[in-house]
Amino acid sequence: MRLTQIGRDYVVVNEESLKDSVLLSIPRIHLIKMSFGEPTKEKIEAVLQLFPRTNRFVIDREIKIYNDALKYTAKKFYVENRVGASIISFFRKNNKVLVNFNRLRGIEKEFLLNEYVLPDMLRNVEVVQLAKVDLDKVYKCMECWDGNIIVCED
Repeated sequence: MRLTQIGRDYVVVNEESLKDSVLLSIPRIHLIKMSFGEPTKEKIEAVLQLFPRTNRFVIDREIKIYNDALKYTAKKFYVENRVGASIISFFRKNNKVLVNFNRLRGIEKEFLLNEYVLPDMLRNVEVVQLAKVDLDKVYKCMECWDGNIIVCED
């Protein structure tokens, strides 16, 4: 597993942060979440130009716009589950997903963090986001997993 820190390895880019000198000074960003109010091909291409060393991106809405802009690049993108979205239909619709446990309903989170279910889910995803307290509970199950864990404070 690779632990990914918010603000250093994983950043959120929107219309305002594209001009943020602190963000632009980070030498290597592993994952960038594109969180534009109104995404356009031009904004997406601006991110690709500003961060040419980043090859992995996260989106959570307007999937078609991002797909059209990224499909002919060598860049990979993950679709993040939305708050209140049904997790079963979310997995069925998207091939590359980022499971954000903090956005799950209580019963879904409890089910997916179960020691019998979690290993099966991890075989089908490359990136998850969870609170440190949840990571502490399932660390043993994830330490041999070859994916990214975005750790956020509770």
